[in-house]
Amino acid sequence: MNEAISLPEKVYRLMETRSEAREAIADVLDQAKREIRIFDADAKILKDRGLNEPLRIEGLRRYLLESRDHKLRIALHDTRGIEGDLPRLMDLLTQFSGQIQIHRTLGRAAEARDSMIIADDAHFWRKLHVDHPRSVVTIHDAVDTRAFLERFEEIWDQSELAVTGRNLGL
Repeated sequence: MNEAISLPEKVYRLMETRSEAREAIADVLDQAKREIRIFDADAKILKDRGLNEPLRIEGLRRYLLESRDHKLRIALHDTRGIEGDLPRLMDLLTQFSGQIQIHRTLGRAAEARDSMIIADDAHFWRKLHVDHPRSVVTIHDAVDTRAFLERFEEIWDQSELAVTGRNLGL
């Protein structure tokens, strides 16, 4: 008797509001089993996307504790003020400095205007343009996610380490 293997149902939604986008971002982050990739303009925008909220940070903490192989990579155009806007994320960076990297974009990557959050290789949230409210979420679709993985890697390759979890003092 052959039992059919049921694959997760693909999800695709277009969002018009920030609250819808925040829910979609939470859905994408909750799918992560290996790596989370985030690209955006700056820390203030990440804060607005919910990445400093206690529940979201606790979810990221659990994700990072599950395995030392779990990664979180963040590329931002502007990393100034990250300590003030994302103090909970900075605490995570201090605790999991081997698993989290925060980069600043350089060169052509600094001109990119499409924000994205990608979990593993099959889930993403994407804002179509930084100045427009519309965004898209796709869950359980490796084919559609592949282009955004490639885009993120291009941006990552044109960035440099900008924030570390080490507190340096005199």
